[in-house]
Amino acid sequence: MNKSNIDYTKCNVLILGPMNLQNEFLHYVINKEIKASCIIYDQDLNSFPESLDINLVDLNSKTTMIFIDSADQSFEKILKDIITNPHLSNCIVALFNLRENVGIEKKALSRQIRGFFYKDDHFEVFLKGIRSILRGEVWISREILLKYVLDSFEEKKVAIQEKTTLTQREMEILGLVSMGSTNDEIAEKMFISSNTVKTHLYNIFKKINVPNRLQAALWAAQNL
Repeated sequence: MNKSNIDYTKCNVLILGPMNLQNEFLHYVINKEIKASCIIYDQDLNSFPESLDINLVDLNSKTTMIFIDSADQSFEKILKDIITNPHLSNCIVALFNLRENVGIEKKALSRQIRGFFYKDDHFEVFLKGIRSILRGEVWISREILLKYVLDSFEEKKVAIQEKTTLTQREMEILGLVSMGSTNDEIAEKMFISSNTVKTHLYNIFKKINVPNRLQAALWAAQNL
């Protein structure tokens, strides 16, 4: 199926949270506007789906989104429940009623949580985001996603430096090598002599265990 033309009537949305006015209205809007099969599940995630009147075959054969009300729940408990419940492995998980600037998105993304909605989000945002998530997309602000990517890249660089003992300057030179820069071009960009570049390259090749410039560029493409 083309995900841009997904039939939302063949999707399940389970709102995990109390039977309060907000969740009941959200349930009504999802049923009316998206036309997905929507249920409010007001029990603990540990008992999912045994305490729910839904066929497991139907649950696994349809696109199922678990929409977790995070207002009165510990984020760590939510993560634990998601990890320990095998029935959630085929489900898409999204969180709503989040407080902004708490910083849980990075950890949540690493646990395959696909959507983030905040206390002040309008219902139009909910509808647009739910449709996007059911199409297989991630619903998160560009600013937070960019920060996640940059932080992950920095963590990866630190891990590589610790493993290979490459210095920051050697990492920069290796990056330039991977982009095809010559020794003279590297020297000009980094305000060092060509001989210094050659010394750095010798040390780099030794640390990452490659024989030449081409292999170094290939190593950088795979690891940086």
